[in-house]
Amino acid sequence: SPINTDENDATAGLSNDGQTIYIYRGSNGGDIYEAHLKGAAWTKPERMNNKINTPNQETSVSLGPDGKTLYFVSDKPGGFGDKDIYMSISDAKGRWQEPVNLGPVINTQYAEEGVSIQADGKTLYFSSQGHNTMGGYDIFKSVYTNGHWSDPENLGYPINTPDDDVFFSISASGK
Repeated sequence: SPINTDENDATAGLSNDGQTIYIYRGSNGGDIYEAHLKGAAWTKPERMNNKINTPNQETSVSLGPDGKTLYFVSDKPGGFGDKDIYMSISDAKGRWQEPVNLGPVINTQYAEEGVSIQADGKTLYFSSQGHNTMGGYDIFKSVYTNGHWSDPENLGYPINTPDDDVFFSISASGK
């Protein structure tokens, strides 16, 4: 308490500084909540605003190193496939704005999941059932340069296997 409840709770993401935790809860189709570390205790998780949460399912989230850019996964209507990766920027008052789909270079007709933006603010790791997979989900890397995401690179074996390889974490050192 207050992080865990009687509902389906799962870690959806953690800020780079470890001070904000994002929690997936199965209520309302699947929503993201956030809580902050104050001293040695977590605040009560609060549901993120309606720009992030929809009546559909939002499953994983990653806060950029600037603290103002949020990447998240949703199966809301209007995407390219099953689940897509979106980005939202916070305004001067810290409110998340209308999200933007990362587009067809990242998102496929299949599901994307497990989004993770790195400390450099331009390297994105994510899982996908699309692109060129070895199994169900594979983990991919894409880099944002000159206003565009690079073609996703499959991390290959032994990171990826013929099974579902979905969630991935990398240290701030990049190793």
